[in-house]
Amino acid sequence: MRKFLLAGVCLLMSICVQLRAQERTVTGTVTSSDDGSPLPGVSVLVKGTTKGTNTDSEGKYRISLPAGAQLVFSYVGFMKSTVDIGAKSVVDVALSPDDNNLNEVVVTAYGGSTAKKNLTSAVAQVSGKTIENLPLQSVDRALQGRAAGVQVTALSGQPGGGINVRVRGVGSINAGNEPLYIIDGVQVASGGLSSTASSNVLASLNPNDIESIQVLKDAAGSAIYGAQGANGVVLISTKRGKAGKTKFTVSYQEGSTQLLKKLDVLTASQFATLKIEGFVNRALATNQSVETARANAIAQYGDPATVQNTDWQDYVFRTGRLRSINASAAGGDGKTNFRLSTAYDYNAGQVIKSDFGRGTVRLNVDHQATKKLKFETSIGLAATKQNGAIADGAFINSPFFAAALILPGQPVYKEDGSYNAPLTGAFSYNPVQSVEYETRLNTTVQTVSNFALNYEILPGLKFRSFYGIDYANNRDDAYRDPIVPQFASTGGSSTVNSRYTLNWNTAQTLSWNKLFANDHDVTLLGGGEYREEVRETVTATGQGFPNGLFRTLAAAARPITTTGTYTTWRIASLFGSANYSFKEKYLATATLRYDGSSRFGANTRYGLFPAASVGYRLSEESFMKGLGWLSELKIFAGYGKAGNNNIDNFASRALFGLGGQYIDLPGVRPSQLGNANLSWEVATTINAGVNYSLFNGRIYGEVQAYRKVNDRLLLSRPLPDDSGFGSIFENLGKVENKGLEIEFNHINVNRGGFKWETNWNVSFQRNKILQLLPGQDRIGTGLRVGEPIAIHWYPTYAGANPADGRSMWLDTLGNITYTVQARDSRVQGTPLPKGFGGVTNRLSYKGLSLEFFLQGQWGNKLLNNNGFFMESSASAGWNNLQSQLDRWTTPGQITRVPRAYEGGTEPGSSSLQTFSTKQLENGGYVRLKQVTLSYDLPSRLVKKAGMSRVNVFAQAINLLTWTAYTGFDPEVLSIELGTYPQSKQITGGIQIEF
Repeated sequence: MRKFLLAGVCLLMSICVQLRAQERTVTGTVTSSDDGSPLPGVSVLVKGTTKGTNTDSEGKYRISLPAGAQLVFSYVGFMKSTVDIGAKSVVDVALSPDDNNLNEVVVTAYGGSTAKKNLTSAVAQVSGKTIENLPLQSVDRALQGRAAGVQVTALSGQPGGGINVRVRGVGSINAGNEPLYIIDGVQVASGGLSSTASSNVLASLNPNDIESIQVLKDAAGSAIYGAQGANGVVLISTKRGKAGKTKFTVSYQEGSTQLLKKLDVLTASQFATLKIEGFVNRALATNQSVETARANAIAQYGDPATVQNTDWQDYVFRTGRLRSINASAAGGDGKTNFRLSTAYDYNAGQVIKSDFGRGTVRLNVDHQATKKLKFETSIGLAATKQNGAIADGAFINSPFFAAALILPGQPVYKEDGSYNAPLTGAFSYNPVQSVEYETRLNTTVQTVSNFALNYEILPGLKFRSFYGIDYANNRDDAYRDPIVPQFASTGGSSTVNSRYTLNWNTAQTLSWNKLFANDHDVTLLGGGEYREEVRETVTATGQGFPNGLFRTLAAAARPITTTGTYTTWRIASLFGSANYSFKEKYLATATLRYDGSSRFGANTRYGLFPAASVGYRLSEESFMKGLGWLSELKIFAGYGKAGNNNIDNFASRALFGLGGQYIDLPGVRPSQLGNANLSWEVATTINAGVNYSLFNGRIYGEVQAYRKVNDRLLLSRPLPDDSGFGSIFENLGKVENKGLEIEFNHINVNRGGFKWETNWNVSFQRNKILQLLPGQDRIGTGLRVGEPIAIHWYPTYAGANPADGRSMWLDTLGNITYTVQARDSRVQGTPLPKGFGGVTNRLSYKGLSLEFFLQGQWGNKLLNNNGFFMESSASAGWNNLQSQLDRWTTPGQITRVPRAYEGGTEPGSSSLQTFSTKQLENGGYVRLKQVTLSYDLPSRLVKKAGMSRVNVFAQAINLLTWTAYTGFDPEVLSIELGTYPQSKQITGGIQIEF
C-alpha cells in the first residue's frame, strides 16, 4: 500500500512539473504607434480566459501564460491587438489609434460606459478635444451644431449669458424643457442664478476641463433618471489623470470681440426729411397749415441741410477683448492618479461696461487603496464676476436697444464735455450716461464636487457609493446714481439680492458583470438615489444717496423693501437596468425607475418609468463577412417612458397668501387651490436607427428616427368666477415631437501626411399639439390643437396702397382692409425651426491643421420687434432704419413702406405700428461658427527645449453669417426686442506641454 501511495505522489508531482514547464513568464512594453510613447493601463488578457494584467506607468507588463497562448492588448482610443506568443519571452507591442467612431467609449448612467457599437439607445457625443481652447463661457455652447437632435440657442450675447438647450424638440407647455445636466455624477441645478443678468449655471465650468459630453436623447437612455429625464440628459465628464510621468499643460490666448453688425439707421438729415413729410401729410389730411407743419417739424428735428448727425451705436458698442489662461498637471503611478487644473478667463463685451470674469480650480483624484477598494473624488471651485448685467428688453438699462432709436440729431456730449441730458423724443435719457453711472454687478462662488467609493465584493460584483454637491452663493448689486436725471427724483437707489442654492444627491449602486462561455455578456445595475435642492433669497432696497461715492445700503436715507424667500424640493428613487450581449451581435437593454417627488400631489407622488431597447449588429453575421467594404452595420430600436417634474415646488399645494387684512387687522387668504392628484408629465419615446462604418472607417455615421409624445401636461385649467379662484393645475394635454437625425462622416483624403475629414449632422423636427383642455381646441391665441407649441398669431400685411400710401392688411376673408380687427389674425408660422445642423471640415498636413465649422437652421419665423419701432416711416419720436427711405411718396408707387404720417395713425386706418406679418421675417441662417488654424512646432526642436509639444493657434468665432433676417442676430428664440447682440471673436494663442 505504501508503495502505491509513493508511486501516486511521484506521478502527481511529475504531472505538475510538466504543466509548470509548459507555462512561462512573458514581459514587454506597450507603446503608441503614433509617437512611440508608453501606454499605461493597457489591458493584457490571455485570450479565451479571464487571466490578465495591466501595463504600469511606463507601459510595461509581466504575465504568466501557457505555451501556444495568445495575448489580447486593448486600450481606449486604440485598435485591439491579438498577438501569437509562440516561444517568445519578450513581446513588445505598438498599438495603433482607433479612428473608427463606433469603437469610441460612451459614458452612460451612474458611472457606466460602453463602446458606441454596443449602444442600443440614442446618444450624441462631443469630445473634449473639439472644444479645447475655444473661448466659450459655458460648455453647453459647445453642443451647438455638433450634436444631432440638440438645438442650442443663445438667449443673450452678454458674456456669460444664458443658453437655451432643447433635446428633440419642445414637449412641455408649463413645465420646464431644459435637459438634466450631470457633471461627473453631480446633478446640477438648472437655469441662471442671477435675477438681473442673463446668466448660466454652467458658466462656472472651465471648457478645457471637459473630457466628453454625452447627450442621452431617447427614453431608452434617459429613463434610468426617471422623473428628470423627459427632456434628455447631458452627461459631462471632466478629465482625469492617467498613470505615467506627470504631464504639464499651459495655454494662453488673447483676442478681441466685435459686434456682428450695426443696425443701418437713418442719419439726422434723412430722419428730419421724413419727419417733415409726416407733418405735412398729417396737415393735408386734417386741413391744417402746411407751412406751419413744416416749420414745427424743422423746429423739433432740425433742418435737413444743417442738422448734425450722431450715430449713438458708435458710443454704446465697442471692440472688447478676450483673455484666457489655463494650466494643468496630470499623472500618477497607477495606484493614485490625479489631475489638477486652474484657469482664468476674461471677456470684455462689445457693449460698454459689460464684462465677464471667471477663475476656476479643479482637482480630480483616483486612488486604488487595495485590490478591492478604490476612491474617486472631484473638487471643482469657481468664482465668476459679471459686470453690466443689463437685462434684455426695452428698458432704460438696455443701451443696445436705445442706441439705435435715439434721435440722431442729438449729440452724446455737450460742448463743455458733460453729458447731453435730458434728450428730446421718446428716449429722453442719455444711455451712455446711464450705463456709466449705473452699477449692475453679479458675483457667484460655486462648487460642483463629488466623492465616490468603489468596492469589488466578488469578481464582477461591485458596490459604488456616490455623493455629489452643487453649491452656489450668488449676489446681485444694482445701483442707480442720482446724477442721472431719470434717477434724481428718488435720490438714487440701490438693490442687493443675495441667494444661495444647495443641491446635493447621493446614489448607492450594485453592479454585476459576467461573461459566460465567452459569448454571453451580462451586466446588471441596481440602486437607490436621493436628491434635495434648497434655494433661499434675501432682497433689500434703499433710496436717497448723498452722491455716487456712497453706494452701500447703509448710506440710503430711506429703506424701501426687505424681503426673503425659501423653497426646497426632494426626490427619492429606486432603479435598475440589465444589459445583455451575445457575441457582441445581439444586444438588449432594459431599465426601470421608481420615483417619488415632493412636487406632486399626495395621491400621485410616485411614478414608474420603464424602457427597453434592442440592437442587432448585422456586420457580425458570417454572411456579411464577405463584404470587405462593410466594416460595421448595426440596427437598433427602443421604447420607453421618462417623467418631467420640472414644475413649481408648490404647484400641487393649497396655498395661502398675505392681503387678507380686514378693518386694519392682519390676515391671510387662500391664493391657490391644491390638487392632490397632480402628477408627472410623461414623455413616451419610440426610437429606431442604424449605425454604419464603411471601408475600414473611411465613411461612418448614423441615422435615427423618433417619435416623442409628452402626455398629461401640467396645464392651468380656468375655473368659473364664482369659485373664488382663477384656475387650477391639472394633468391635461398632449404634445408630439417627431424627427429624423442624420450623421455622416467621411475621410476625403488620407495620404502623404495630408488628411481631410468632414463631419455632418442634420436634424429635421416637427412639433404638434395633440390635445389641450377637454372639449377645447385652443387656449388663448398661442396654443391650438394641430399647430406647433409656439406659433405666430398675426394679421397679414399687404403693403402700401399704391393710390394714397396708406398701410393695408388682409381681413379674415382675404380682402383688403385698413382697420385691423382681432378676428383678422391667423397662424403665420412658428419660431421652431424645421431643421438645423452643422458641418465641420478638418484638414491637416504634418503639424499644420485647419478646421472650419458651419452651423445653421431653417424653416422658422422670427418677430423682429425692433422693427416694430424702427419700420414705422418715422412716425414716432425715435429713429428708423434706412429701409424707410423706400416709403410711398407718389401715386402709383409700389412699395411695402407706407407714407410718412406723424403720429402713425391716419383717419380711418389702424396705426402704422400694428403687429402683423410686416414684422415677421425668415429666421433661417448659416453661420461660419468657428475657424481654427494651428501648428505643432517640430518635435525635434520642442524636445531640445525640454517640452513635449508646442502648438500655436489662431481662431475666429461667429466670423460670417448668411441670413435674410434684418435684425441684430437671427439666433433668438422667437422675438428680438432689445436683446444683447452676439459678438464676433478673434483670438490667438499658444499651448505648451511638458
